[in-house]
Amino acid sequence: MKNRVLQPAAVIAALIMAGCGSGAPAAPGVDGLRESFAQQLQSNRAVKDLERSGEDLLFSGPGPEGGPEAKWRIHIDSAVVESWADPDYPYRGVVKSSWYANGQIIRPSASGKDSNLPPQLDSNGLAQECWGLWDKAAGKWGWE
Repeated sequence: MKNRVLQPAAVIAALIMAGCGSGAPAAPGVDGLRESFAQQLQSNRAVKDLERSGEDLLFSGPGPEGGPEAKWRIHIDSAVVESWADPDYPYRGVVKSSWYANGQIIRPSASGKDSNLPPQLDSNGLAQECWGLWDKAAGKWGWE
């Protein structure tokens, strides 16, 4: 008689434990989002000699408005991971940053539609305010 009582209890405990592990996947971290942003920048062929210093990314690249090569600094102002309503891409990472060319800030247009960055620098999905989607299957951020 004891075995009949213990078996259902064991089955219920196993189901509860399995249910705890099958919930929504843990959100990717903000540090990983920042790292992915830096890797996406590094993958841009126009970016040379990228260095990281805390929240700053330093590199050489095309000058603003078609000018000669410039020394760039990107400061990551904020990075946030939020839920996204797509089961394949359940999270969106938003990075807001300040971009400086030779010490001068480059601001987006007043409408926010144009980054005012050289086309070579925003060609792979990055700008002053940009976002990537977390690809659940690949386990990484996508920026394009």
